[in-house]
Amino acid sequence: MQHHLGPNVPLIGIEGGRAKLSTPALTLDLASAQKNIQAMMGHCQRTNQSLRPHAKSHKASAIAQRQVEAGALGICCATIREAETMVDNGIPGVLITSPITSEAKIDRLVALHQRAENLMVVVDDSLTVAAISTAHEKYGSHNQLALLVDFDVGLQRTGARDAHAARKLARCISDTEGLSFIGVQAYAGHLQHIEDFDKRFKQMAGQAERLRQAVSGLRTDGLAPKIITGGGTGTYDIDHRFNLFTELQAGSYLFTDIQYNAVQLSPKSTQPFEPSLLVQASVVSTTHDSHAVIDAGLKSFATDGPTPELFDGAPSGAKYRFMGDEHGAVVYPAGVNERLKVGDMVSCLVPHCDPTVNLYDHYHCIEGDRLIEILPIDARGNP
Repeated sequence: MQHHLGPNVPLIGIEGGRAKLSTPALTLDLASAQKNIQAMMGHCQRTNQSLRPHAKSHKASAIAQRQVEAGALGICCATIREAETMVDNGIPGVLITSPITSEAKIDRLVALHQRAENLMVVVDDSLTVAAISTAHEKYGSHNQLALLVDFDVGLQRTGARDAHAARKLARCISDTEGLSFIGVQAYAGHLQHIEDFDKRFKQMAGQAERLRQAVSGLRTDGLAPKIITGGGTGTYDIDHRFNLFTELQAGSYLFTDIQYNAVQLSPKSTQPFEPSLLVQASVVSTTHDSHAVIDAGLKSFATDGPTPELFDGAPSGAKYRFMGDEHGAVVYPAGVNERLKVGDMVSCLVPHCDPTVNLYDHYHCIEGDRLIEILPIDARGNP
């Protein structure tokens, strides 16, 4: 599929092209992103688990391809749209991590199954199992569609609520024509941003014991799961310690953001991943002594978390402040005389990477002061 890559295409490969970008622009530091990809892949190899990173973070088939080339066995997707985009761009091993329940989306799921390599989806209700089976039969598919039981490990969003419900649902899948039970998903999204490692570990340990009981019951039932998947960037160095999970679903490690930079991701208190995702903005007004105004406001950042942080281009100690839909302020610290000029460029670290990415059409991939390439965010949006 051809994508319009926006007004910055003429700047690709030009010395100093980064400083000439039309803004606001979402930029991706290629070197840092690649280091993060390799760091997570190395971690999974050392801890004897597979990596199926979550595309809900980057929403770009080109980035998913790079993750697979680095060793990931597939990609996770949160929506049917994301999954369609990944499959139609040749990404294998797609796992849809949210239940697909409406008739229209189930039809799309079964149609996608016909052209996908190893497509999987989670369920948490026997009615959904029946609906998928009916659609599967209607389409006349000869290949079984693999389903995982979504198991609630405390998030209370989706998932079978206890071991008994999980075992009952797995049996339902196994006994249903055209479907196969392949495993269990257990994602503790509510624990990912607990800043203290020990507190996060303790809470995850309690949920892991519940998961262990469910898995033990499934094995007793003759339904031993081949896949036990879950985890995220916040628990990437925790989940493997329980010897339960066969694979990891982390996604935000590719970028990091302000929220994850506040989290103690490892017991050594080190930050294993580098910031790679920034919003670049231009100064549009300097009429006030206290601050400059840039062209990145509420429409340029996710607003469910902290305020954006100024990463480069601004005077040391300056702070960002929202100034409306289209604008933000670079607020100067007391005692600092340095001032920005109209047309200067400022880059901001994003508060929450996933929903920020969903606001943009492209990644402007940079190396130093050069724009190297522009990648479409081809899986963004709805439905």
